Amino acid sequence: MSSRSNKPQRSSRRILVLPSWYPPDGGYFLKEHSEAIQRAGWQVDVLVCRVVGARKLIQAGLSAIRPFSVTMENGLRVARSVYLKIPGSEQLNIVWWGRRVKKLYARYQNREGKPDLILVHSVTWAGYAAALIRQKHDIPYLVVEHRSFFVWSTPEARAMVKPFYLPFLEKAYRDCSRLVPVSESMLTGLEELMPWIGEKVTVIPNMIREDMFLPPAIPRSQDPCTFLWAGRLEHVKGVDVLLEAVSRMQERVNGEFIVRLAGRGSLRTELEERARKLGVEERVRFLGRISREEMQKEMQQASCFVLPSRYEAFGAVLVEAMATGLPVIATRSGGPGYIVTPETGILVEPEDAGQLADAMIRVMGFPDAYPADRIRSLAMERYGETRVMEAFNRLFTRIIQAV
Repeated sequence: MSSRSNKPQRSSRRILVLPSWYPPDGGYFLKEHSEAIQRAGWQVDVLVCRVVGARKLIQAGLSAIRPFSVTMENGLRVARSVYLKIPGSEQLNIVWWGRRVKKLYARYQNREGKPDLILVHSVTWAGYAAALIRQKHDIPYLVVEHRSFFVWSTPEARAMVKPFYLPFLEKAYRDCSRLVPVSESMLTGLEELMPWIGEKVTVIPNMIREDMFLPPAIPRSQDPCTFLWAGRLEHVKGVDVLLEAVSRMQERVNGEFIVRLAGRGSLRTELEERARKLGVEERVRFLGRISREEMQKEMQQASCFVLPSRYEAFGAVLVEAMATGLPVIATRSGGPGYIVTPETGILVEPEDAGQLADAMIRVMGFPDAYPADRIRSLAMERYGETRVMEAFNRLFTRIIQAV
């Protein structure tokens, strides 16, 4: 009797992940996504071309300038190199970075052979590089799109798509086998820029690792009520609106509450000063950048997660919070509008500190209105690794069989 399993043998099917950014420069979700694909039965390699400017080079040291290296990182074969950024010309850097990645791909193929498929994370600018690779080597690729400016809900978001971007975007999307936005909210901007794009689209949401962001071992304490925010301390994330909401809450509630802000960014000093002027500095804790493990602990100890973004492509941090059973408050800023339901939390309008304060007071006053086990169950049904990888498996197979 044959010992061969009836399960389709996909170990010989190889996917090359080409991310626009990757650890140590953020992108830890992209790493986890790649590991999940490998757990689903595919062989996964990753090609990383790290963009290094003068400041980052000083921080990393000259050892960062390695022409090409291949190492095993938590089961993934990762090929790495660097690109030294040219000051003052974004357009030139796009062109040269794309060419650099194409050369690195040729070196990778000579060493490891040709993959069946390239999975690109974000059009800017790995999508453009993948188009160059396909033109030279005839490798099909799909683009998983994360860029929040495609939500297109504000002038600020639309202004982020500079006119000289358009030829690069057009080439990347025209040549891809499939485009995978992480939420329906991104289609507005994509279709306005490229009206034909809908025929290429399959929406697949971001995933939650099922072995991370677990519920706490003991019930959460509501004394004091702890609101948690996480992300980049930048204008788009609406932390200034959150601070204003905290100021309004302080005038209306007697109970104790605190707000913990996890993340770093260019506005930290400005936001700390804003908190002092509003008289809420005793309520707010700036935690700086924390690890994924520390983030899970923060979520397990919090009472509610708050994300007051001005625009947001998806909102993976909302799903992670929900996976721990945490209720969430977010804005109708794109992706969150498809994630947050009355069973899991509250949606408010962007830029509205009054609505945000009302929502936070409501959660604070009725902590039992959002059962933790129900919130986690709903999150796993829609965003659990198993469900999301099933969708990607079908898509990978369809693209490869069509070649």
